[in-house]
Amino acid sequence: MGANVKRNPTSAFSSIQGLRCLGCGRNFPIAPMQEGCPDCMTAGRPAILDAVYRLEAEEAWALKAAGRFWDYHALLPVAEPASMVTLGEGNTPLLALSPAAEESGADQVWVKYEAVNPTHSWKDRTNAVAVAMARHFGFSKVMCASTGNHGVSLAAYAARAGLRCLVLLPAAAPPVAVQELEFFGATRVAVEGDVLPLMHELVREHGWYVSQRNSPGTWGRPFGNPFGTDGYKTMAYEIYHQLGERAPDMVFVPVGGGDGAWGIYKGFVELKTLGLADQVPQIIACQSAAGASLAHAWREKLPQIEPVPTSPTIAFSIVDRLAGDHALIAVRRSEGRAIAVDEAELVAAEDILRKKGICVEPSSAASLASLRRLSREGAGFAGKSVVLIATGTGLRWPATFAGISSNPPQVEASIAALRRVVEL
Repeated sequence: MGANVKRNPTSAFSSIQGLRCLGCGRNFPIAPMQEGCPDCMTAGRPAILDAVYRLEAEEAWALKAAGRFWDYHALLPVAEPASMVTLGEGNTPLLALSPAAEESGADQVWVKYEAVNPTHSWKDRTNAVAVAMARHFGFSKVMCASTGNHGVSLAAYAARAGLRCLVLLPAAAPPVAVQELEFFGATRVAVEGDVLPLMHELVREHGWYVSQRNSPGTWGRPFGNPFGTDGYKTMAYEIYHQLGERAPDMVFVPVGGGDGAWGIYKGFVELKTLGLADQVPQIIACQSAAGASLAHAWREKLPQIEPVPTSPTIAFSIVDRLAGDHALIAVRRSEGRAIAVDEAELVAAEDILRKKGICVEPSSAASLASLRRLSREGAGFAGKSVVLIATGTGLRWPATFAGISSNPPQVEASIAALRRVVEL
C-alpha cells in the first residue's frame, strides 16, 4: 500500500505473540476478541485484552532507527504486509513551546502536533491498525460511534481498504465532520439514546468489526478493539527519536476513552524493556471538568473507574461518563496523575497555541491547560522535559473559532483605501 517497510527477511513481519487480559493475566491466541476476556466479562470485571509481543534483540533492532509508521511493523499486530492500510499516517512534528516552558519552569516543553495526520487527528494511528486487522480477519465492514474525529478517520481508512463503514453519531456532532463522513463514503446515522446495545447487536448478529475504545467489561461495556490501541504506541517511538533517543520526563495526554494514554505508556515501556530508553515518562491524563471519570478515580484512589455525570462543553470530543480502566493503569504504573480543567483554562491554552501558529481543537488544548494548572498549583517542573499531545485540528470544531469574524473589511484597490483599515 505504498508504505516504506523495513523487513529483516529472517524474521516474522510482526512479533505479536497473542493477547493477554490486563485483569486476570490469561493469555489468548490472536483472534478478533471484540468482547474481551470471557472470564472477566462473566465475572463483571474489566475484560481488557492487550497485544503481547516478543521483546528481544530483533525487536530492539526494529525500533533503533527512526522511521515512518509502518516501519515499526514488528511491534504492531498486523501479521503480513498484504493487510496493511496506510494514508501516510504518523511522523508528526514535535514543536517547541517556549511560552509554556517559561511559565511552568520546565527545562523544555514540546507539542506533539497530531493535526497533520491524514484526517487531521491522532485517530489515524489507531484506525490504520484497526482497519488492517479487519482486513486480516476477513471482515468486509467496520463501524464505530464517534463525536467526529474517530469516525472521519475510520471512514477514510475503510475507503482506502475497500470496506463498508458505518458511523453512529450524537446529534451534536460538528457539521463538517458529518460532511466528511459522506465525502469518504461512510454511512452516517445520528442515534438517540444508549448506542452500546445497538452496537453490540451489530457486532454479534450482523458481522460488523468495531473500531472502538479498548475497554470491554468496564461497567458492563460489551465490546472493544484490542488491536487499534497499539497504533498509539508509535507516538512514543517517534518522540524517543525526535528527542535524540531519549524519553521525556512527562507526557500530558488528553483523555476521553483512554486508548491514547495506554498506547503511549505501552510504547515507552517497550522502549525501556528493550534497553533503548532509560525511563518511562509519567503519564498525565488530561480531562475536561465536564466529564472527568479518570480524574475522579485517580483523586479518590478508586480500584476502578466509575461513571460520572457529564455536562455541555467545548471539549466535546474528550467528555465521556466512563473512561477505560487501562488509562488508569497507565497513570498509576507510570507514577503520573489525572487532572480536570475547566472551560476558561481550555480557551486560554488554545489561545497560547494559536499565537504560536498551532491550531488545535479545544479538547487538544487540555494538555497545555493541565500543565498550566499544575504549575499554578506549585508542581515543580524545574529540569523536566515535557511533551504535550495535541490530538487533533481545530478546523473541524466550531468552538475553535467562536468570536472570530469571517467578514473582512472591504476596500477599493488603492493604497489610500487600504491605509484606512491597515497600518502600512
